[in-house]
Amino acid sequence: MMRKKYLAVISVICWLPVSALADGTFAGTWDTTYGRMTLTQDGARVRGAYFMERQRCTLEGQVEKNKLTFHYRERTAQGEGWFESAADSKSFQGQWREKGSKAWQPWAGKRVSDNVASASSFEGLWQTSYGRMRLVEHDKNVEGVYAFNGESTIAGKLEGKRLAFRYKEPDVEGEGWFELSADGQSFHGQWRPKGTEQWSPWTGERIEAQPDRVWLVVIEANWEADLSEPEYSFGAMLRAFFARSPGVQVRHRFFTDEASLKRWCREVAYLAEPVVVSIATHGSRQGAEVNGHTIGAKAIADSFRYAANVRLLNFSACEMMKDKVAKEIIDALDKDRRFPVSGYATTVDWAASAIIEFAYYELVLVHDLPPQEAAKQLKLLLPFAGDKPIPGGAFAPAGFRLLMPEEKGNPNPASGALK
Repeated sequence: MMRKKYLAVISVICWLPVSALADGTFAGTWDTTYGRMTLTQDGARVRGAYFMERQRCTLEGQVEKNKLTFHYRERTAQGEGWFESAADSKSFQGQWREKGSKAWQPWAGKRVSDNVASASSFEGLWQTSYGRMRLVEHDKNVEGVYAFNGESTIAGKLEGKRLAFRYKEPDVEGEGWFELSADGQSFHGQWRPKGTEQWSPWTGERIEAQPDRVWLVVIEANWEADLSEPEYSFGAMLRAFFARSPGVQVRHRFFTDEASLKRWCREVAYLAEPVVVSIATHGSRQGAEVNGHTIGAKAIADSFRYAANVRLLNFSACEMMKDKVAKEIIDALDKDRRFPVSGYATTVDWAASAIIEFAYYELVLVHDLPPQEAAKQLKLLLPFAGDKPIPGGAFAPAGFRLLMPEEKGNPNPASGALK
């Protein structure tokens, strides 16, 4: 089992009762001998994930009393091990060995966060009586969306484990309340439409992210102008390409106007795991173009208002990074839910953009590189993706750009941008 100095982490939020923390739970985030690790626990079963040599690796096992016995799997190796939790559940000691080896190696860890606060938080994704619901919490204020009868919204105030709220659906609005269970894993409550006296039940169960799953959501406009043109779909190509990577779930949808683009972008909030979004269409320095209309930065940003799980938004479109659209999208997002935006500053060649993006998504989704590191790799691997002409090159420079939230004041940030 080859060990690097540091391991990257998949962030997985786990929700457990406060009382369980005293019983040797391994759920949570740990700083260990080999880097940071995140584990989830369901009863006695524990699952987790980490990255070895930029490949997604998994760990799975069973807990008995304070001891976790596990198997791990990496790209070129697998093995077994055990962790034993300290009495306060804030650290563990253990060992591991590769399959076929008799030599054991030490592996210890200290807890980074015990998630006590989660037992009284509505933040996260829920499966409810009326569809999936994404809630975000700030101080005592809670707001979000749920998938019932189109887009429906909810907002309220938190008092302890009880949330009093008002809801609004396309054709009705009203009020209600939710109360969290002791372990924060579920809620029960009631609702009633405005102007009525009768209450109805509304319940929900928390949805936890799977540590071995990421999403690529391709939202695409039709490229064909008339029946003389054969069908072409970039999303279909990406779906076929990533079929070989079981940890990457691809979803492909078409949009025809601003309303349909917003609809599919808003659906991203109902996924539990990290998501990379690709908007594939014609573009300009003003925004995304579809059927003769321009969809600007504000409308795009509003579509991701509650999507705290977006890892990257990439525009497979010409000129979207030429002016201020990307900066305006980032500026319009809530400061706690901002994400990188990438795309092209030129009228990019079809084939060139396909080559670039296949490599880009591979680096981000399969090799789990942060977007800025993936952008640097593109410059090394595919020089035509940048701004400099390649002597004798068949492709003109694509002008690929990546804008990071922390560098939103600079339209061409040095860190991670291809220039």
